[in-house]
Amino acid sequence: MAFLLSTMALFLSCKQAAEKTQEKLIEKSIGKDADVDLEDEKIVIKTDEGTFTTDATAKNWPNDIPNNVPEFTSGKIEVVNTQEMIGGKSWTILFEDVNQDNIKAYKDNLEDKDFTIKFTTIAGSGIHFAAQKENVSVMILGDEKGASITVSIKE
Repeated sequence: MAFLLSTMALFLSCKQAAEKTQEKLIEKSIGKDADVDLEDEKIVIKTDEGTFTTDATAKNWPNDIPNNVPEFTSGKIEVVNTQEMIGGKSWTILFEDVNQDNIKAYKDNLEDKDFTIKFTTIAGSGIHFAAQKENVSVMILGDEKGASITVSIKE
């Protein structure tokens, strides 16, 4: 039992040391004013310009996205990135198991919510479009494997 506990303690100590080393390397590459926090599958980087978070444990549509942006309910969320900067905030949600029909249905849903479609590009199995309503913009890039949805707010 003592061997098991000491092995677990050593493993946790090594993991913490590796995370601290990675944090220092990222901080050094970004600049002296960066504060980096690594925790399992989540990274938070804070600088004078804002905060960037990437979270591979987040599996739900972010609650702080404005209510006037319809939730994309197709596929499976893999990662949520959040960026808070002076003048705005944005979320990028990465999905898998999404197809063109799901993306086209979401485009229709945005139009039903009075978003203006700024452009649409369809090439092969890929589709890309951008929509806007007042100070909120939504951009989607997807294909038969997945999609990336970015919601941005300008303050």
